[in-house]
Parts: sequence; C-alpha cells; structure tokens
Amino acid sequence: MEQGSRKKFTALDAELLCECKTITAPLDYSMDMHNHDGYEVLLVLGGVVNLYTESGGSRLERGDLVCMDELDFHRVEVITRETYDRIVVNVKRHVLEAASSRQTDLQTCFRRTHLSHVNVVHLSEEEVQQMSFCAHSLQKSLLRKQPGDEILADAYLKQIMVTVNRHFLEQDILPRMEIMPELVMETFNYIENHLAEEITLKSLEENLHYNGTYISRCFKRIAGISLQSYILAKKIMLSCKLLREGIPPCDVCDMTGFNSYSNFSRTFSKQVGKSPKKYQIENR
Repeated sequence: MEQGSRKKFTALDAELLCECKTITAPLDYSMDMHNHDGYEVLLVLGGVVNLYTESGGSRLERGDLVCMDELDFHRVEVITRETYDRIVVNVKRHVLEAASSRQTDLQTCFRRTHLSHVNVVHLSEEEVQQMSFCAHSLQKSLLRKQPGDEILADAYLKQIMVTVNRHFLEQDILPRMEIMPELVMETFNYIENHLAEEITLKSLEENLHYNGTYISRCFKRIAGISLQSYILAKKIMLSCKLLREGIPPCDVCDMTGFNSYSNFSRTFSKQVGKSPKKYQIENR
C-alpha cells in the first residue's frame, strides 16, 4: 500500500487508553501526521522530539507535556537517537465530561490559548515522577480488569487530569520558540481556509508565491505525508466534526468540497471504517 493511501484518522480502540512507551537504540521511529477521535496527553520522559501540529511546532524534552484536542492533526519527529521515552493518554470527550465537576472542567487543557500555537507546559521533576506513577498505575488497571480496577482507573485518570489542568488554569503556558517553517505554516493556513474548494498546486503557487513542487516538498518534510494525503485527511476530519454537529451527510458532502455523494461516502467509509450515516448515528 502506498503511503498516500494509508488512513490518517485513527478511531480509538477504547474510551480510555494509557501507554507508557520506551524506544531504545537503534532508534528508527517516525510518525506521519494523523489525528484521533479523542483527546491526547503526551508527556516526554526521555529524549528530544519535535512536535508538529496544524497550528505550529515546538521542541519537547523531559518534563514537557502537550495536550492535543480531538481530531487535531499532529506528528512527532524524534531528534535524539538513543531513547524516546514517553507517556501517552488518549481519552474520549464524554469520559472527561463525566469526570469533570461544576467547579473544574477537565477539558480546559485542550483549548488553545493565545500564548502558544501548541498547548505545552513544563512539569517539575516531582510532578514528572507523580505523573509517571499515576500513568503506570492507570495502564495496569486498564489492562488487568479485576474487580475494582475500573474505580482505580477513574481515580488515576482524574489525578492526572487535575494536575495537567491546574497548569493551564494558572496560565503556566509560556511562549515557546516556533520551529515550523513559515511557508509550511502558510500552507496549513491556506488549506484550512479553502477546504470546501479544490486545492491544487497551481492554486497554492498563486497564493503562496512559491513553486508548487517546492511547496509540496517542504510540506512533506514537516508533515511526513504528501499534500494530497493531508488535504483528503483534513476533509475527512471536517466531515467528522460536521456530522457530530448533526448536519445531514448530503450537506456535509457539499461543505467539504467532494464532487459527489457517492465519492464522499466511499472515501469517508474507507478512511473512517464506517459510512457517514453510521458515524453520525454513533456519535450523536
């Protein structure tokens, strides 16, 4: 299968996932830009990586924690070649809604602020140790599934999310150096603003004032996927969002620039794993 035909949308296998992952030398790890139908919290424990999203990029090292909104495209590029050690928590929106209280919204950390294009905070070494303990305990509770483990998993998730959200509520997000090339940022912005139209290399050339082949090459170096693959994935992501808002599938087809409903339905089903109608019913 060619890279361009791979799915870039990943449906989570469960409502809550927690993985404590370590990759050691020889390190050959790369990730294409992709998204999930749930939130993601990433804490770097070892190594140095570049994180790229649709809205910007940031270099991360031990103690850096990033919160990515559901359906946001992102990619990690490993810089160090010895170890990449991290914690990843994926959770569906309704799980955090149920875990929140009237005083505390545990989804706050996923809302972008004006201070940064990427929601990154830095944890103290003590907080890193506490987070690591909670994450390993959460992972064990989710895998073991003995009586009471669901209660423990809920408690560990809440402890993790309270710690994370306190940083955002206290405005601990500091401006970080932007690492995404300006041309690639402009390309992301153009695609975002013209999704309902046919986006071609010619239209990119005319609006960004660079050679189309050069734009395409620069984009793929950062995103890990071709412009065509990203544009298609972006249209599918927007389709998911509109369908979840209750907009009829036939209208979603027009709003995302597909040339026919049959093409829209076929493409959506291939990328998401279910038809637009079924996806909408399951995500009301």
